[in-house]
Amino acid sequence: MNRESVEIAIDKATLRKLMVSRRRSLATELRTSMNSAIARHVIGLPEVVNARHLHIYLSIPAFVEVDTAPIINGLAVMDKKFLVPVIQKDVLVSALFRKGDAVVPGEFGQPEPAEYVIADESHIDVVLLPLLAFDERGYRLGYGKGLYDRFLRRLSEDGVNPYRIGLSFLQQMVEKVPIDHWDEPLDAVVHQEGIIRYT
Repeated sequence: MNRESVEIAIDKATLRKLMVSRRRSLATELRTSMNSAIARHVIGLPEVVNARHLHIYLSIPAFVEVDTAPIINGLAVMDKKFLVPVIQKDVLVSALFRKGDAVVPGEFGQPEPAEYVIADESHIDVVLLPLLAFDERGYRLGYGKGLYDRFLRRLSEDGVNPYRIGLSFLQQMVEKVPIDHWDEPLDAVVHQEGIIRYT
């Protein structure tokens, strides 16, 4: 594993800048290859294979996130039902989505369906999340808005406990992500070399 050591005491803002720089430094051809490998791993996971409804983000090319298009393409032929995040007044909610639906930029640049229907979140079996960094304990570093933490907490409070999978390049793994009391842990992370399970 080619992982640079990151100081444990580093703050979130500094770590975000470091991880953005690290992700952008990956060559385009390498990222494409890693995205394909991640998609293959995700599609083969028992939790995903057995899921009916998956909440999955639509990746932002400018952020050099793990590309979810190959995952959606692979899962669409398995007749999975997709829900995608839509931001309404700083709250992340779930909208129904089908492969090929038109999208428009959302509040933070994230693709959202041009026209959408809010979904019943009680049916969510798996949530696939973006991240900037993750650690050996299962904590993730997001973009700083807390949208996914509040979303996951709301689901849990409603008795909905989907399997939480972060999507990441292995280069984004650090020894310890700085956390706050509101940070929600992951059940697993999928990277180009496989899966790390925490539960």
